[in-house]
Amino acid sequence: MEERERNLEQDTEKTGDLVEAKEREDDTVKGGGKSRGRFRLTGSLVVKIAAFFLLVVSGAAGFVGLIACVSLEQNGFYEGNLEDVLARQLQAPNISAMYEVIGYIEIGDIKGAAAYCKDRNVDVEVIREGSKGEETVLWSTWDGYDTKYMSAIYTCFESDESISLDGISLDRDTVYLIRAYVDPQFPVEDKFRRLAELVERCYDARFVLMGVSAGGIFLCILIFVFLMCGAGHQNGREGIVPGVLAAIPLDVLTFLFGAVAVLVGLAGLNLVWNLSTVTEFVLLTLTGALLEVLGTLYCMELAVRLKLGKCFRYSVIYMVLRVLWRGCRFLGRGFGLMLRGIPLVYQVAAAYLGLCVLEFFGVILFIRESAGFFLWAIEKAVLFPVIIFIAISCRKLLEAGRALAQGQGEYKVDTSHMAGYFKEHGEDLNSLGQGISKAVAERLRSERLKTELITNVSHDLKTPLTSIINYADLICGEAMGGGQGAGTDTACGGQGEDEPDRSKIAEYAQVLLRQSRRLKKLLEDLLEASKATTGNLEVNLEPCEADVLLSQAVGEYQQRLEEKQLELITRQSGGKAGIMADGRHLWRVFDNLLNNVCKYAQEKTRVYLSVEERDGAVLIIFRNMSKYPLDISGAELGERFVRGDKSRHMEGNGLGLSIAKSLVELQGGTMEVTTDGDLFKVSLCFAAI
Repeated sequence: MEERERNLEQDTEKTGDLVEAKEREDDTVKGGGKSRGRFRLTGSLVVKIAAFFLLVVSGAAGFVGLIACVSLEQNGFYEGNLEDVLARQLQAPNISAMYEVIGYIEIGDIKGAAAYCKDRNVDVEVIREGSKGEETVLWSTWDGYDTKYMSAIYTCFESDESISLDGISLDRDTVYLIRAYVDPQFPVEDKFRRLAELVERCYDARFVLMGVSAGGIFLCILIFVFLMCGAGHQNGREGIVPGVLAAIPLDVLTFLFGAVAVLVGLAGLNLVWNLSTVTEFVLLTLTGALLEVLGTLYCMELAVRLKLGKCFRYSVIYMVLRVLWRGCRFLGRGFGLMLRGIPLVYQVAAAYLGLCVLEFFGVILFIRESAGFFLWAIEKAVLFPVIIFIAISCRKLLEAGRALAQGQGEYKVDTSHMAGYFKEHGEDLNSLGQGISKAVAERLRSERLKTELITNVSHDLKTPLTSIINYADLICGEAMGGGQGAGTDTACGGQGEDEPDRSKIAEYAQVLLRQSRRLKKLLEDLLEASKATTGNLEVNLEPCEADVLLSQAVGEYQQRLEEKQLELITRQSGGKAGIMADGRHLWRVFDNLLNNVCKYAQEKTRVYLSVEERDGAVLIIFRNMSKYPLDISGAELGERFVRGDKSRHMEGNGLGLSIAKSLVELQGGTMEVTTDGDLFKVSLCFAAI
């Protein structure tokens, strides 16, 4: 019994092992092909990281070695022996030393020049050459040691004072030979010695650098090939495994890598042009290494996509082309429906195709040569786009007409692809739309002015009416003898206990009379403004002399102008200045304008009135300086109930200019109001007779 139980347990364990193995196999299939597999160098992440490190190191070594070899070749390290190379490298510091000595000599510091040479491994001679080439040493620190490192220059000593060199005077206009000698033993620690040591080390390592450069570049190429082969391979995974950048389209990835590479490359070029220190050289090396890393990463990603066969298909360009293809196919299928949606296109296309069929049979029957058939086909191919163009233009114009009919004044017809009369008609429709928009704006402006008119009329009516009510109340109170107002709702009858103050009653009565007249004047102006605007006034045009009529009006206002301390300057035309006008209405125009001058002109200023004859017209011009800031345009001042005095603390209803303008227009003239700062100008223009 126990043995049977043990056998059953063993069978159960075997079955469980088989189930677990099956589950692991299923997980392997579902998990993207994970399996243990064999170990490969191309699939090891550690090996790839090490290869990347070696790639950077070998690339940097090859890059640095190559730059060093190029620099050595440009400086002649591969030409001649060490002494020749050193002689060439010492030329620049030799010349620099000679110019330093020349500077000391020009300021007369001969001891300083000698001390400069003593502290360095260089000696300088000043030589005067004779006419036959003989040399006379004027000054020297050279003791005659043998050296191959010599340099010479010719110079003139430019000094304001005479220069004495060991008792010998140097002439300013004489050319002297300056020669420098470098001690080959370099006994002093200076830049000449350091340069010689550096040149010697570079000379000894020149061929080693070539080997390092070649070896680094070869190793870099070898590791690059290894990384390309291992791209997409991972130990434990079957097949090619996409990288972390697989979700980015290829062209976008190329653009990103390219942009970064260009920026890094520009930085590297800037370092190359300004390469002067070890730090800049290190930065240049790091820049090259970064470019190498970026290029390798991009190439590995490209290799993975090529291995997967998903290179071009996973790019934005491919997606766009696919969308375009589908769009073209959709357009091709719906071409007939689109034509039916265009006015007249379907009928025009049908008529065109019918005509083509008839002509085709005619060509087959009557034209035997193939050239005739070819010309017929070309003619139809050219004609078809023209017909479609005409139909599309008609559709655009029809849509524009419908939009304008619906009140869409801002609708614009696209005339950029139209020509001829179609374009002209489209521009006319656009102009019509602008006119509609302008009319709407004018209507809104008219509504705004109407609202302001009601507000201003209410204000101008309320002010005198309130005064009338208040002073009537005061008179009633005085009549009752109480000295206080009886109120608007109390009857003004009976006698009070005290006698009324007749002086106050007279004063109040004057105010009542003045405000009643003001109210009457406002109502009369309103009535006249309404009649003048609507053209209901009777106008009798007769020949008039503008000079005479203006002089009479000025005479009426002479006293008021003097009270305002306004100096009147009139300029007559010198002629009759005859015009066709209604004398009564023209007098009212002059009266309103002169009244406006008296109210709003700045005291102690000049007022100019002029009558001019110009180009068959008579101009009557009023000019004055306003006492109030004119922050509105002349056109707005000509509107009803618009005043330059925004505070409205002076009498006036703002109808004077409006009435004057309407009366002038009724008589066939024009009136223009202009402002320039505080200058107020009104110009009346009538046809001369």
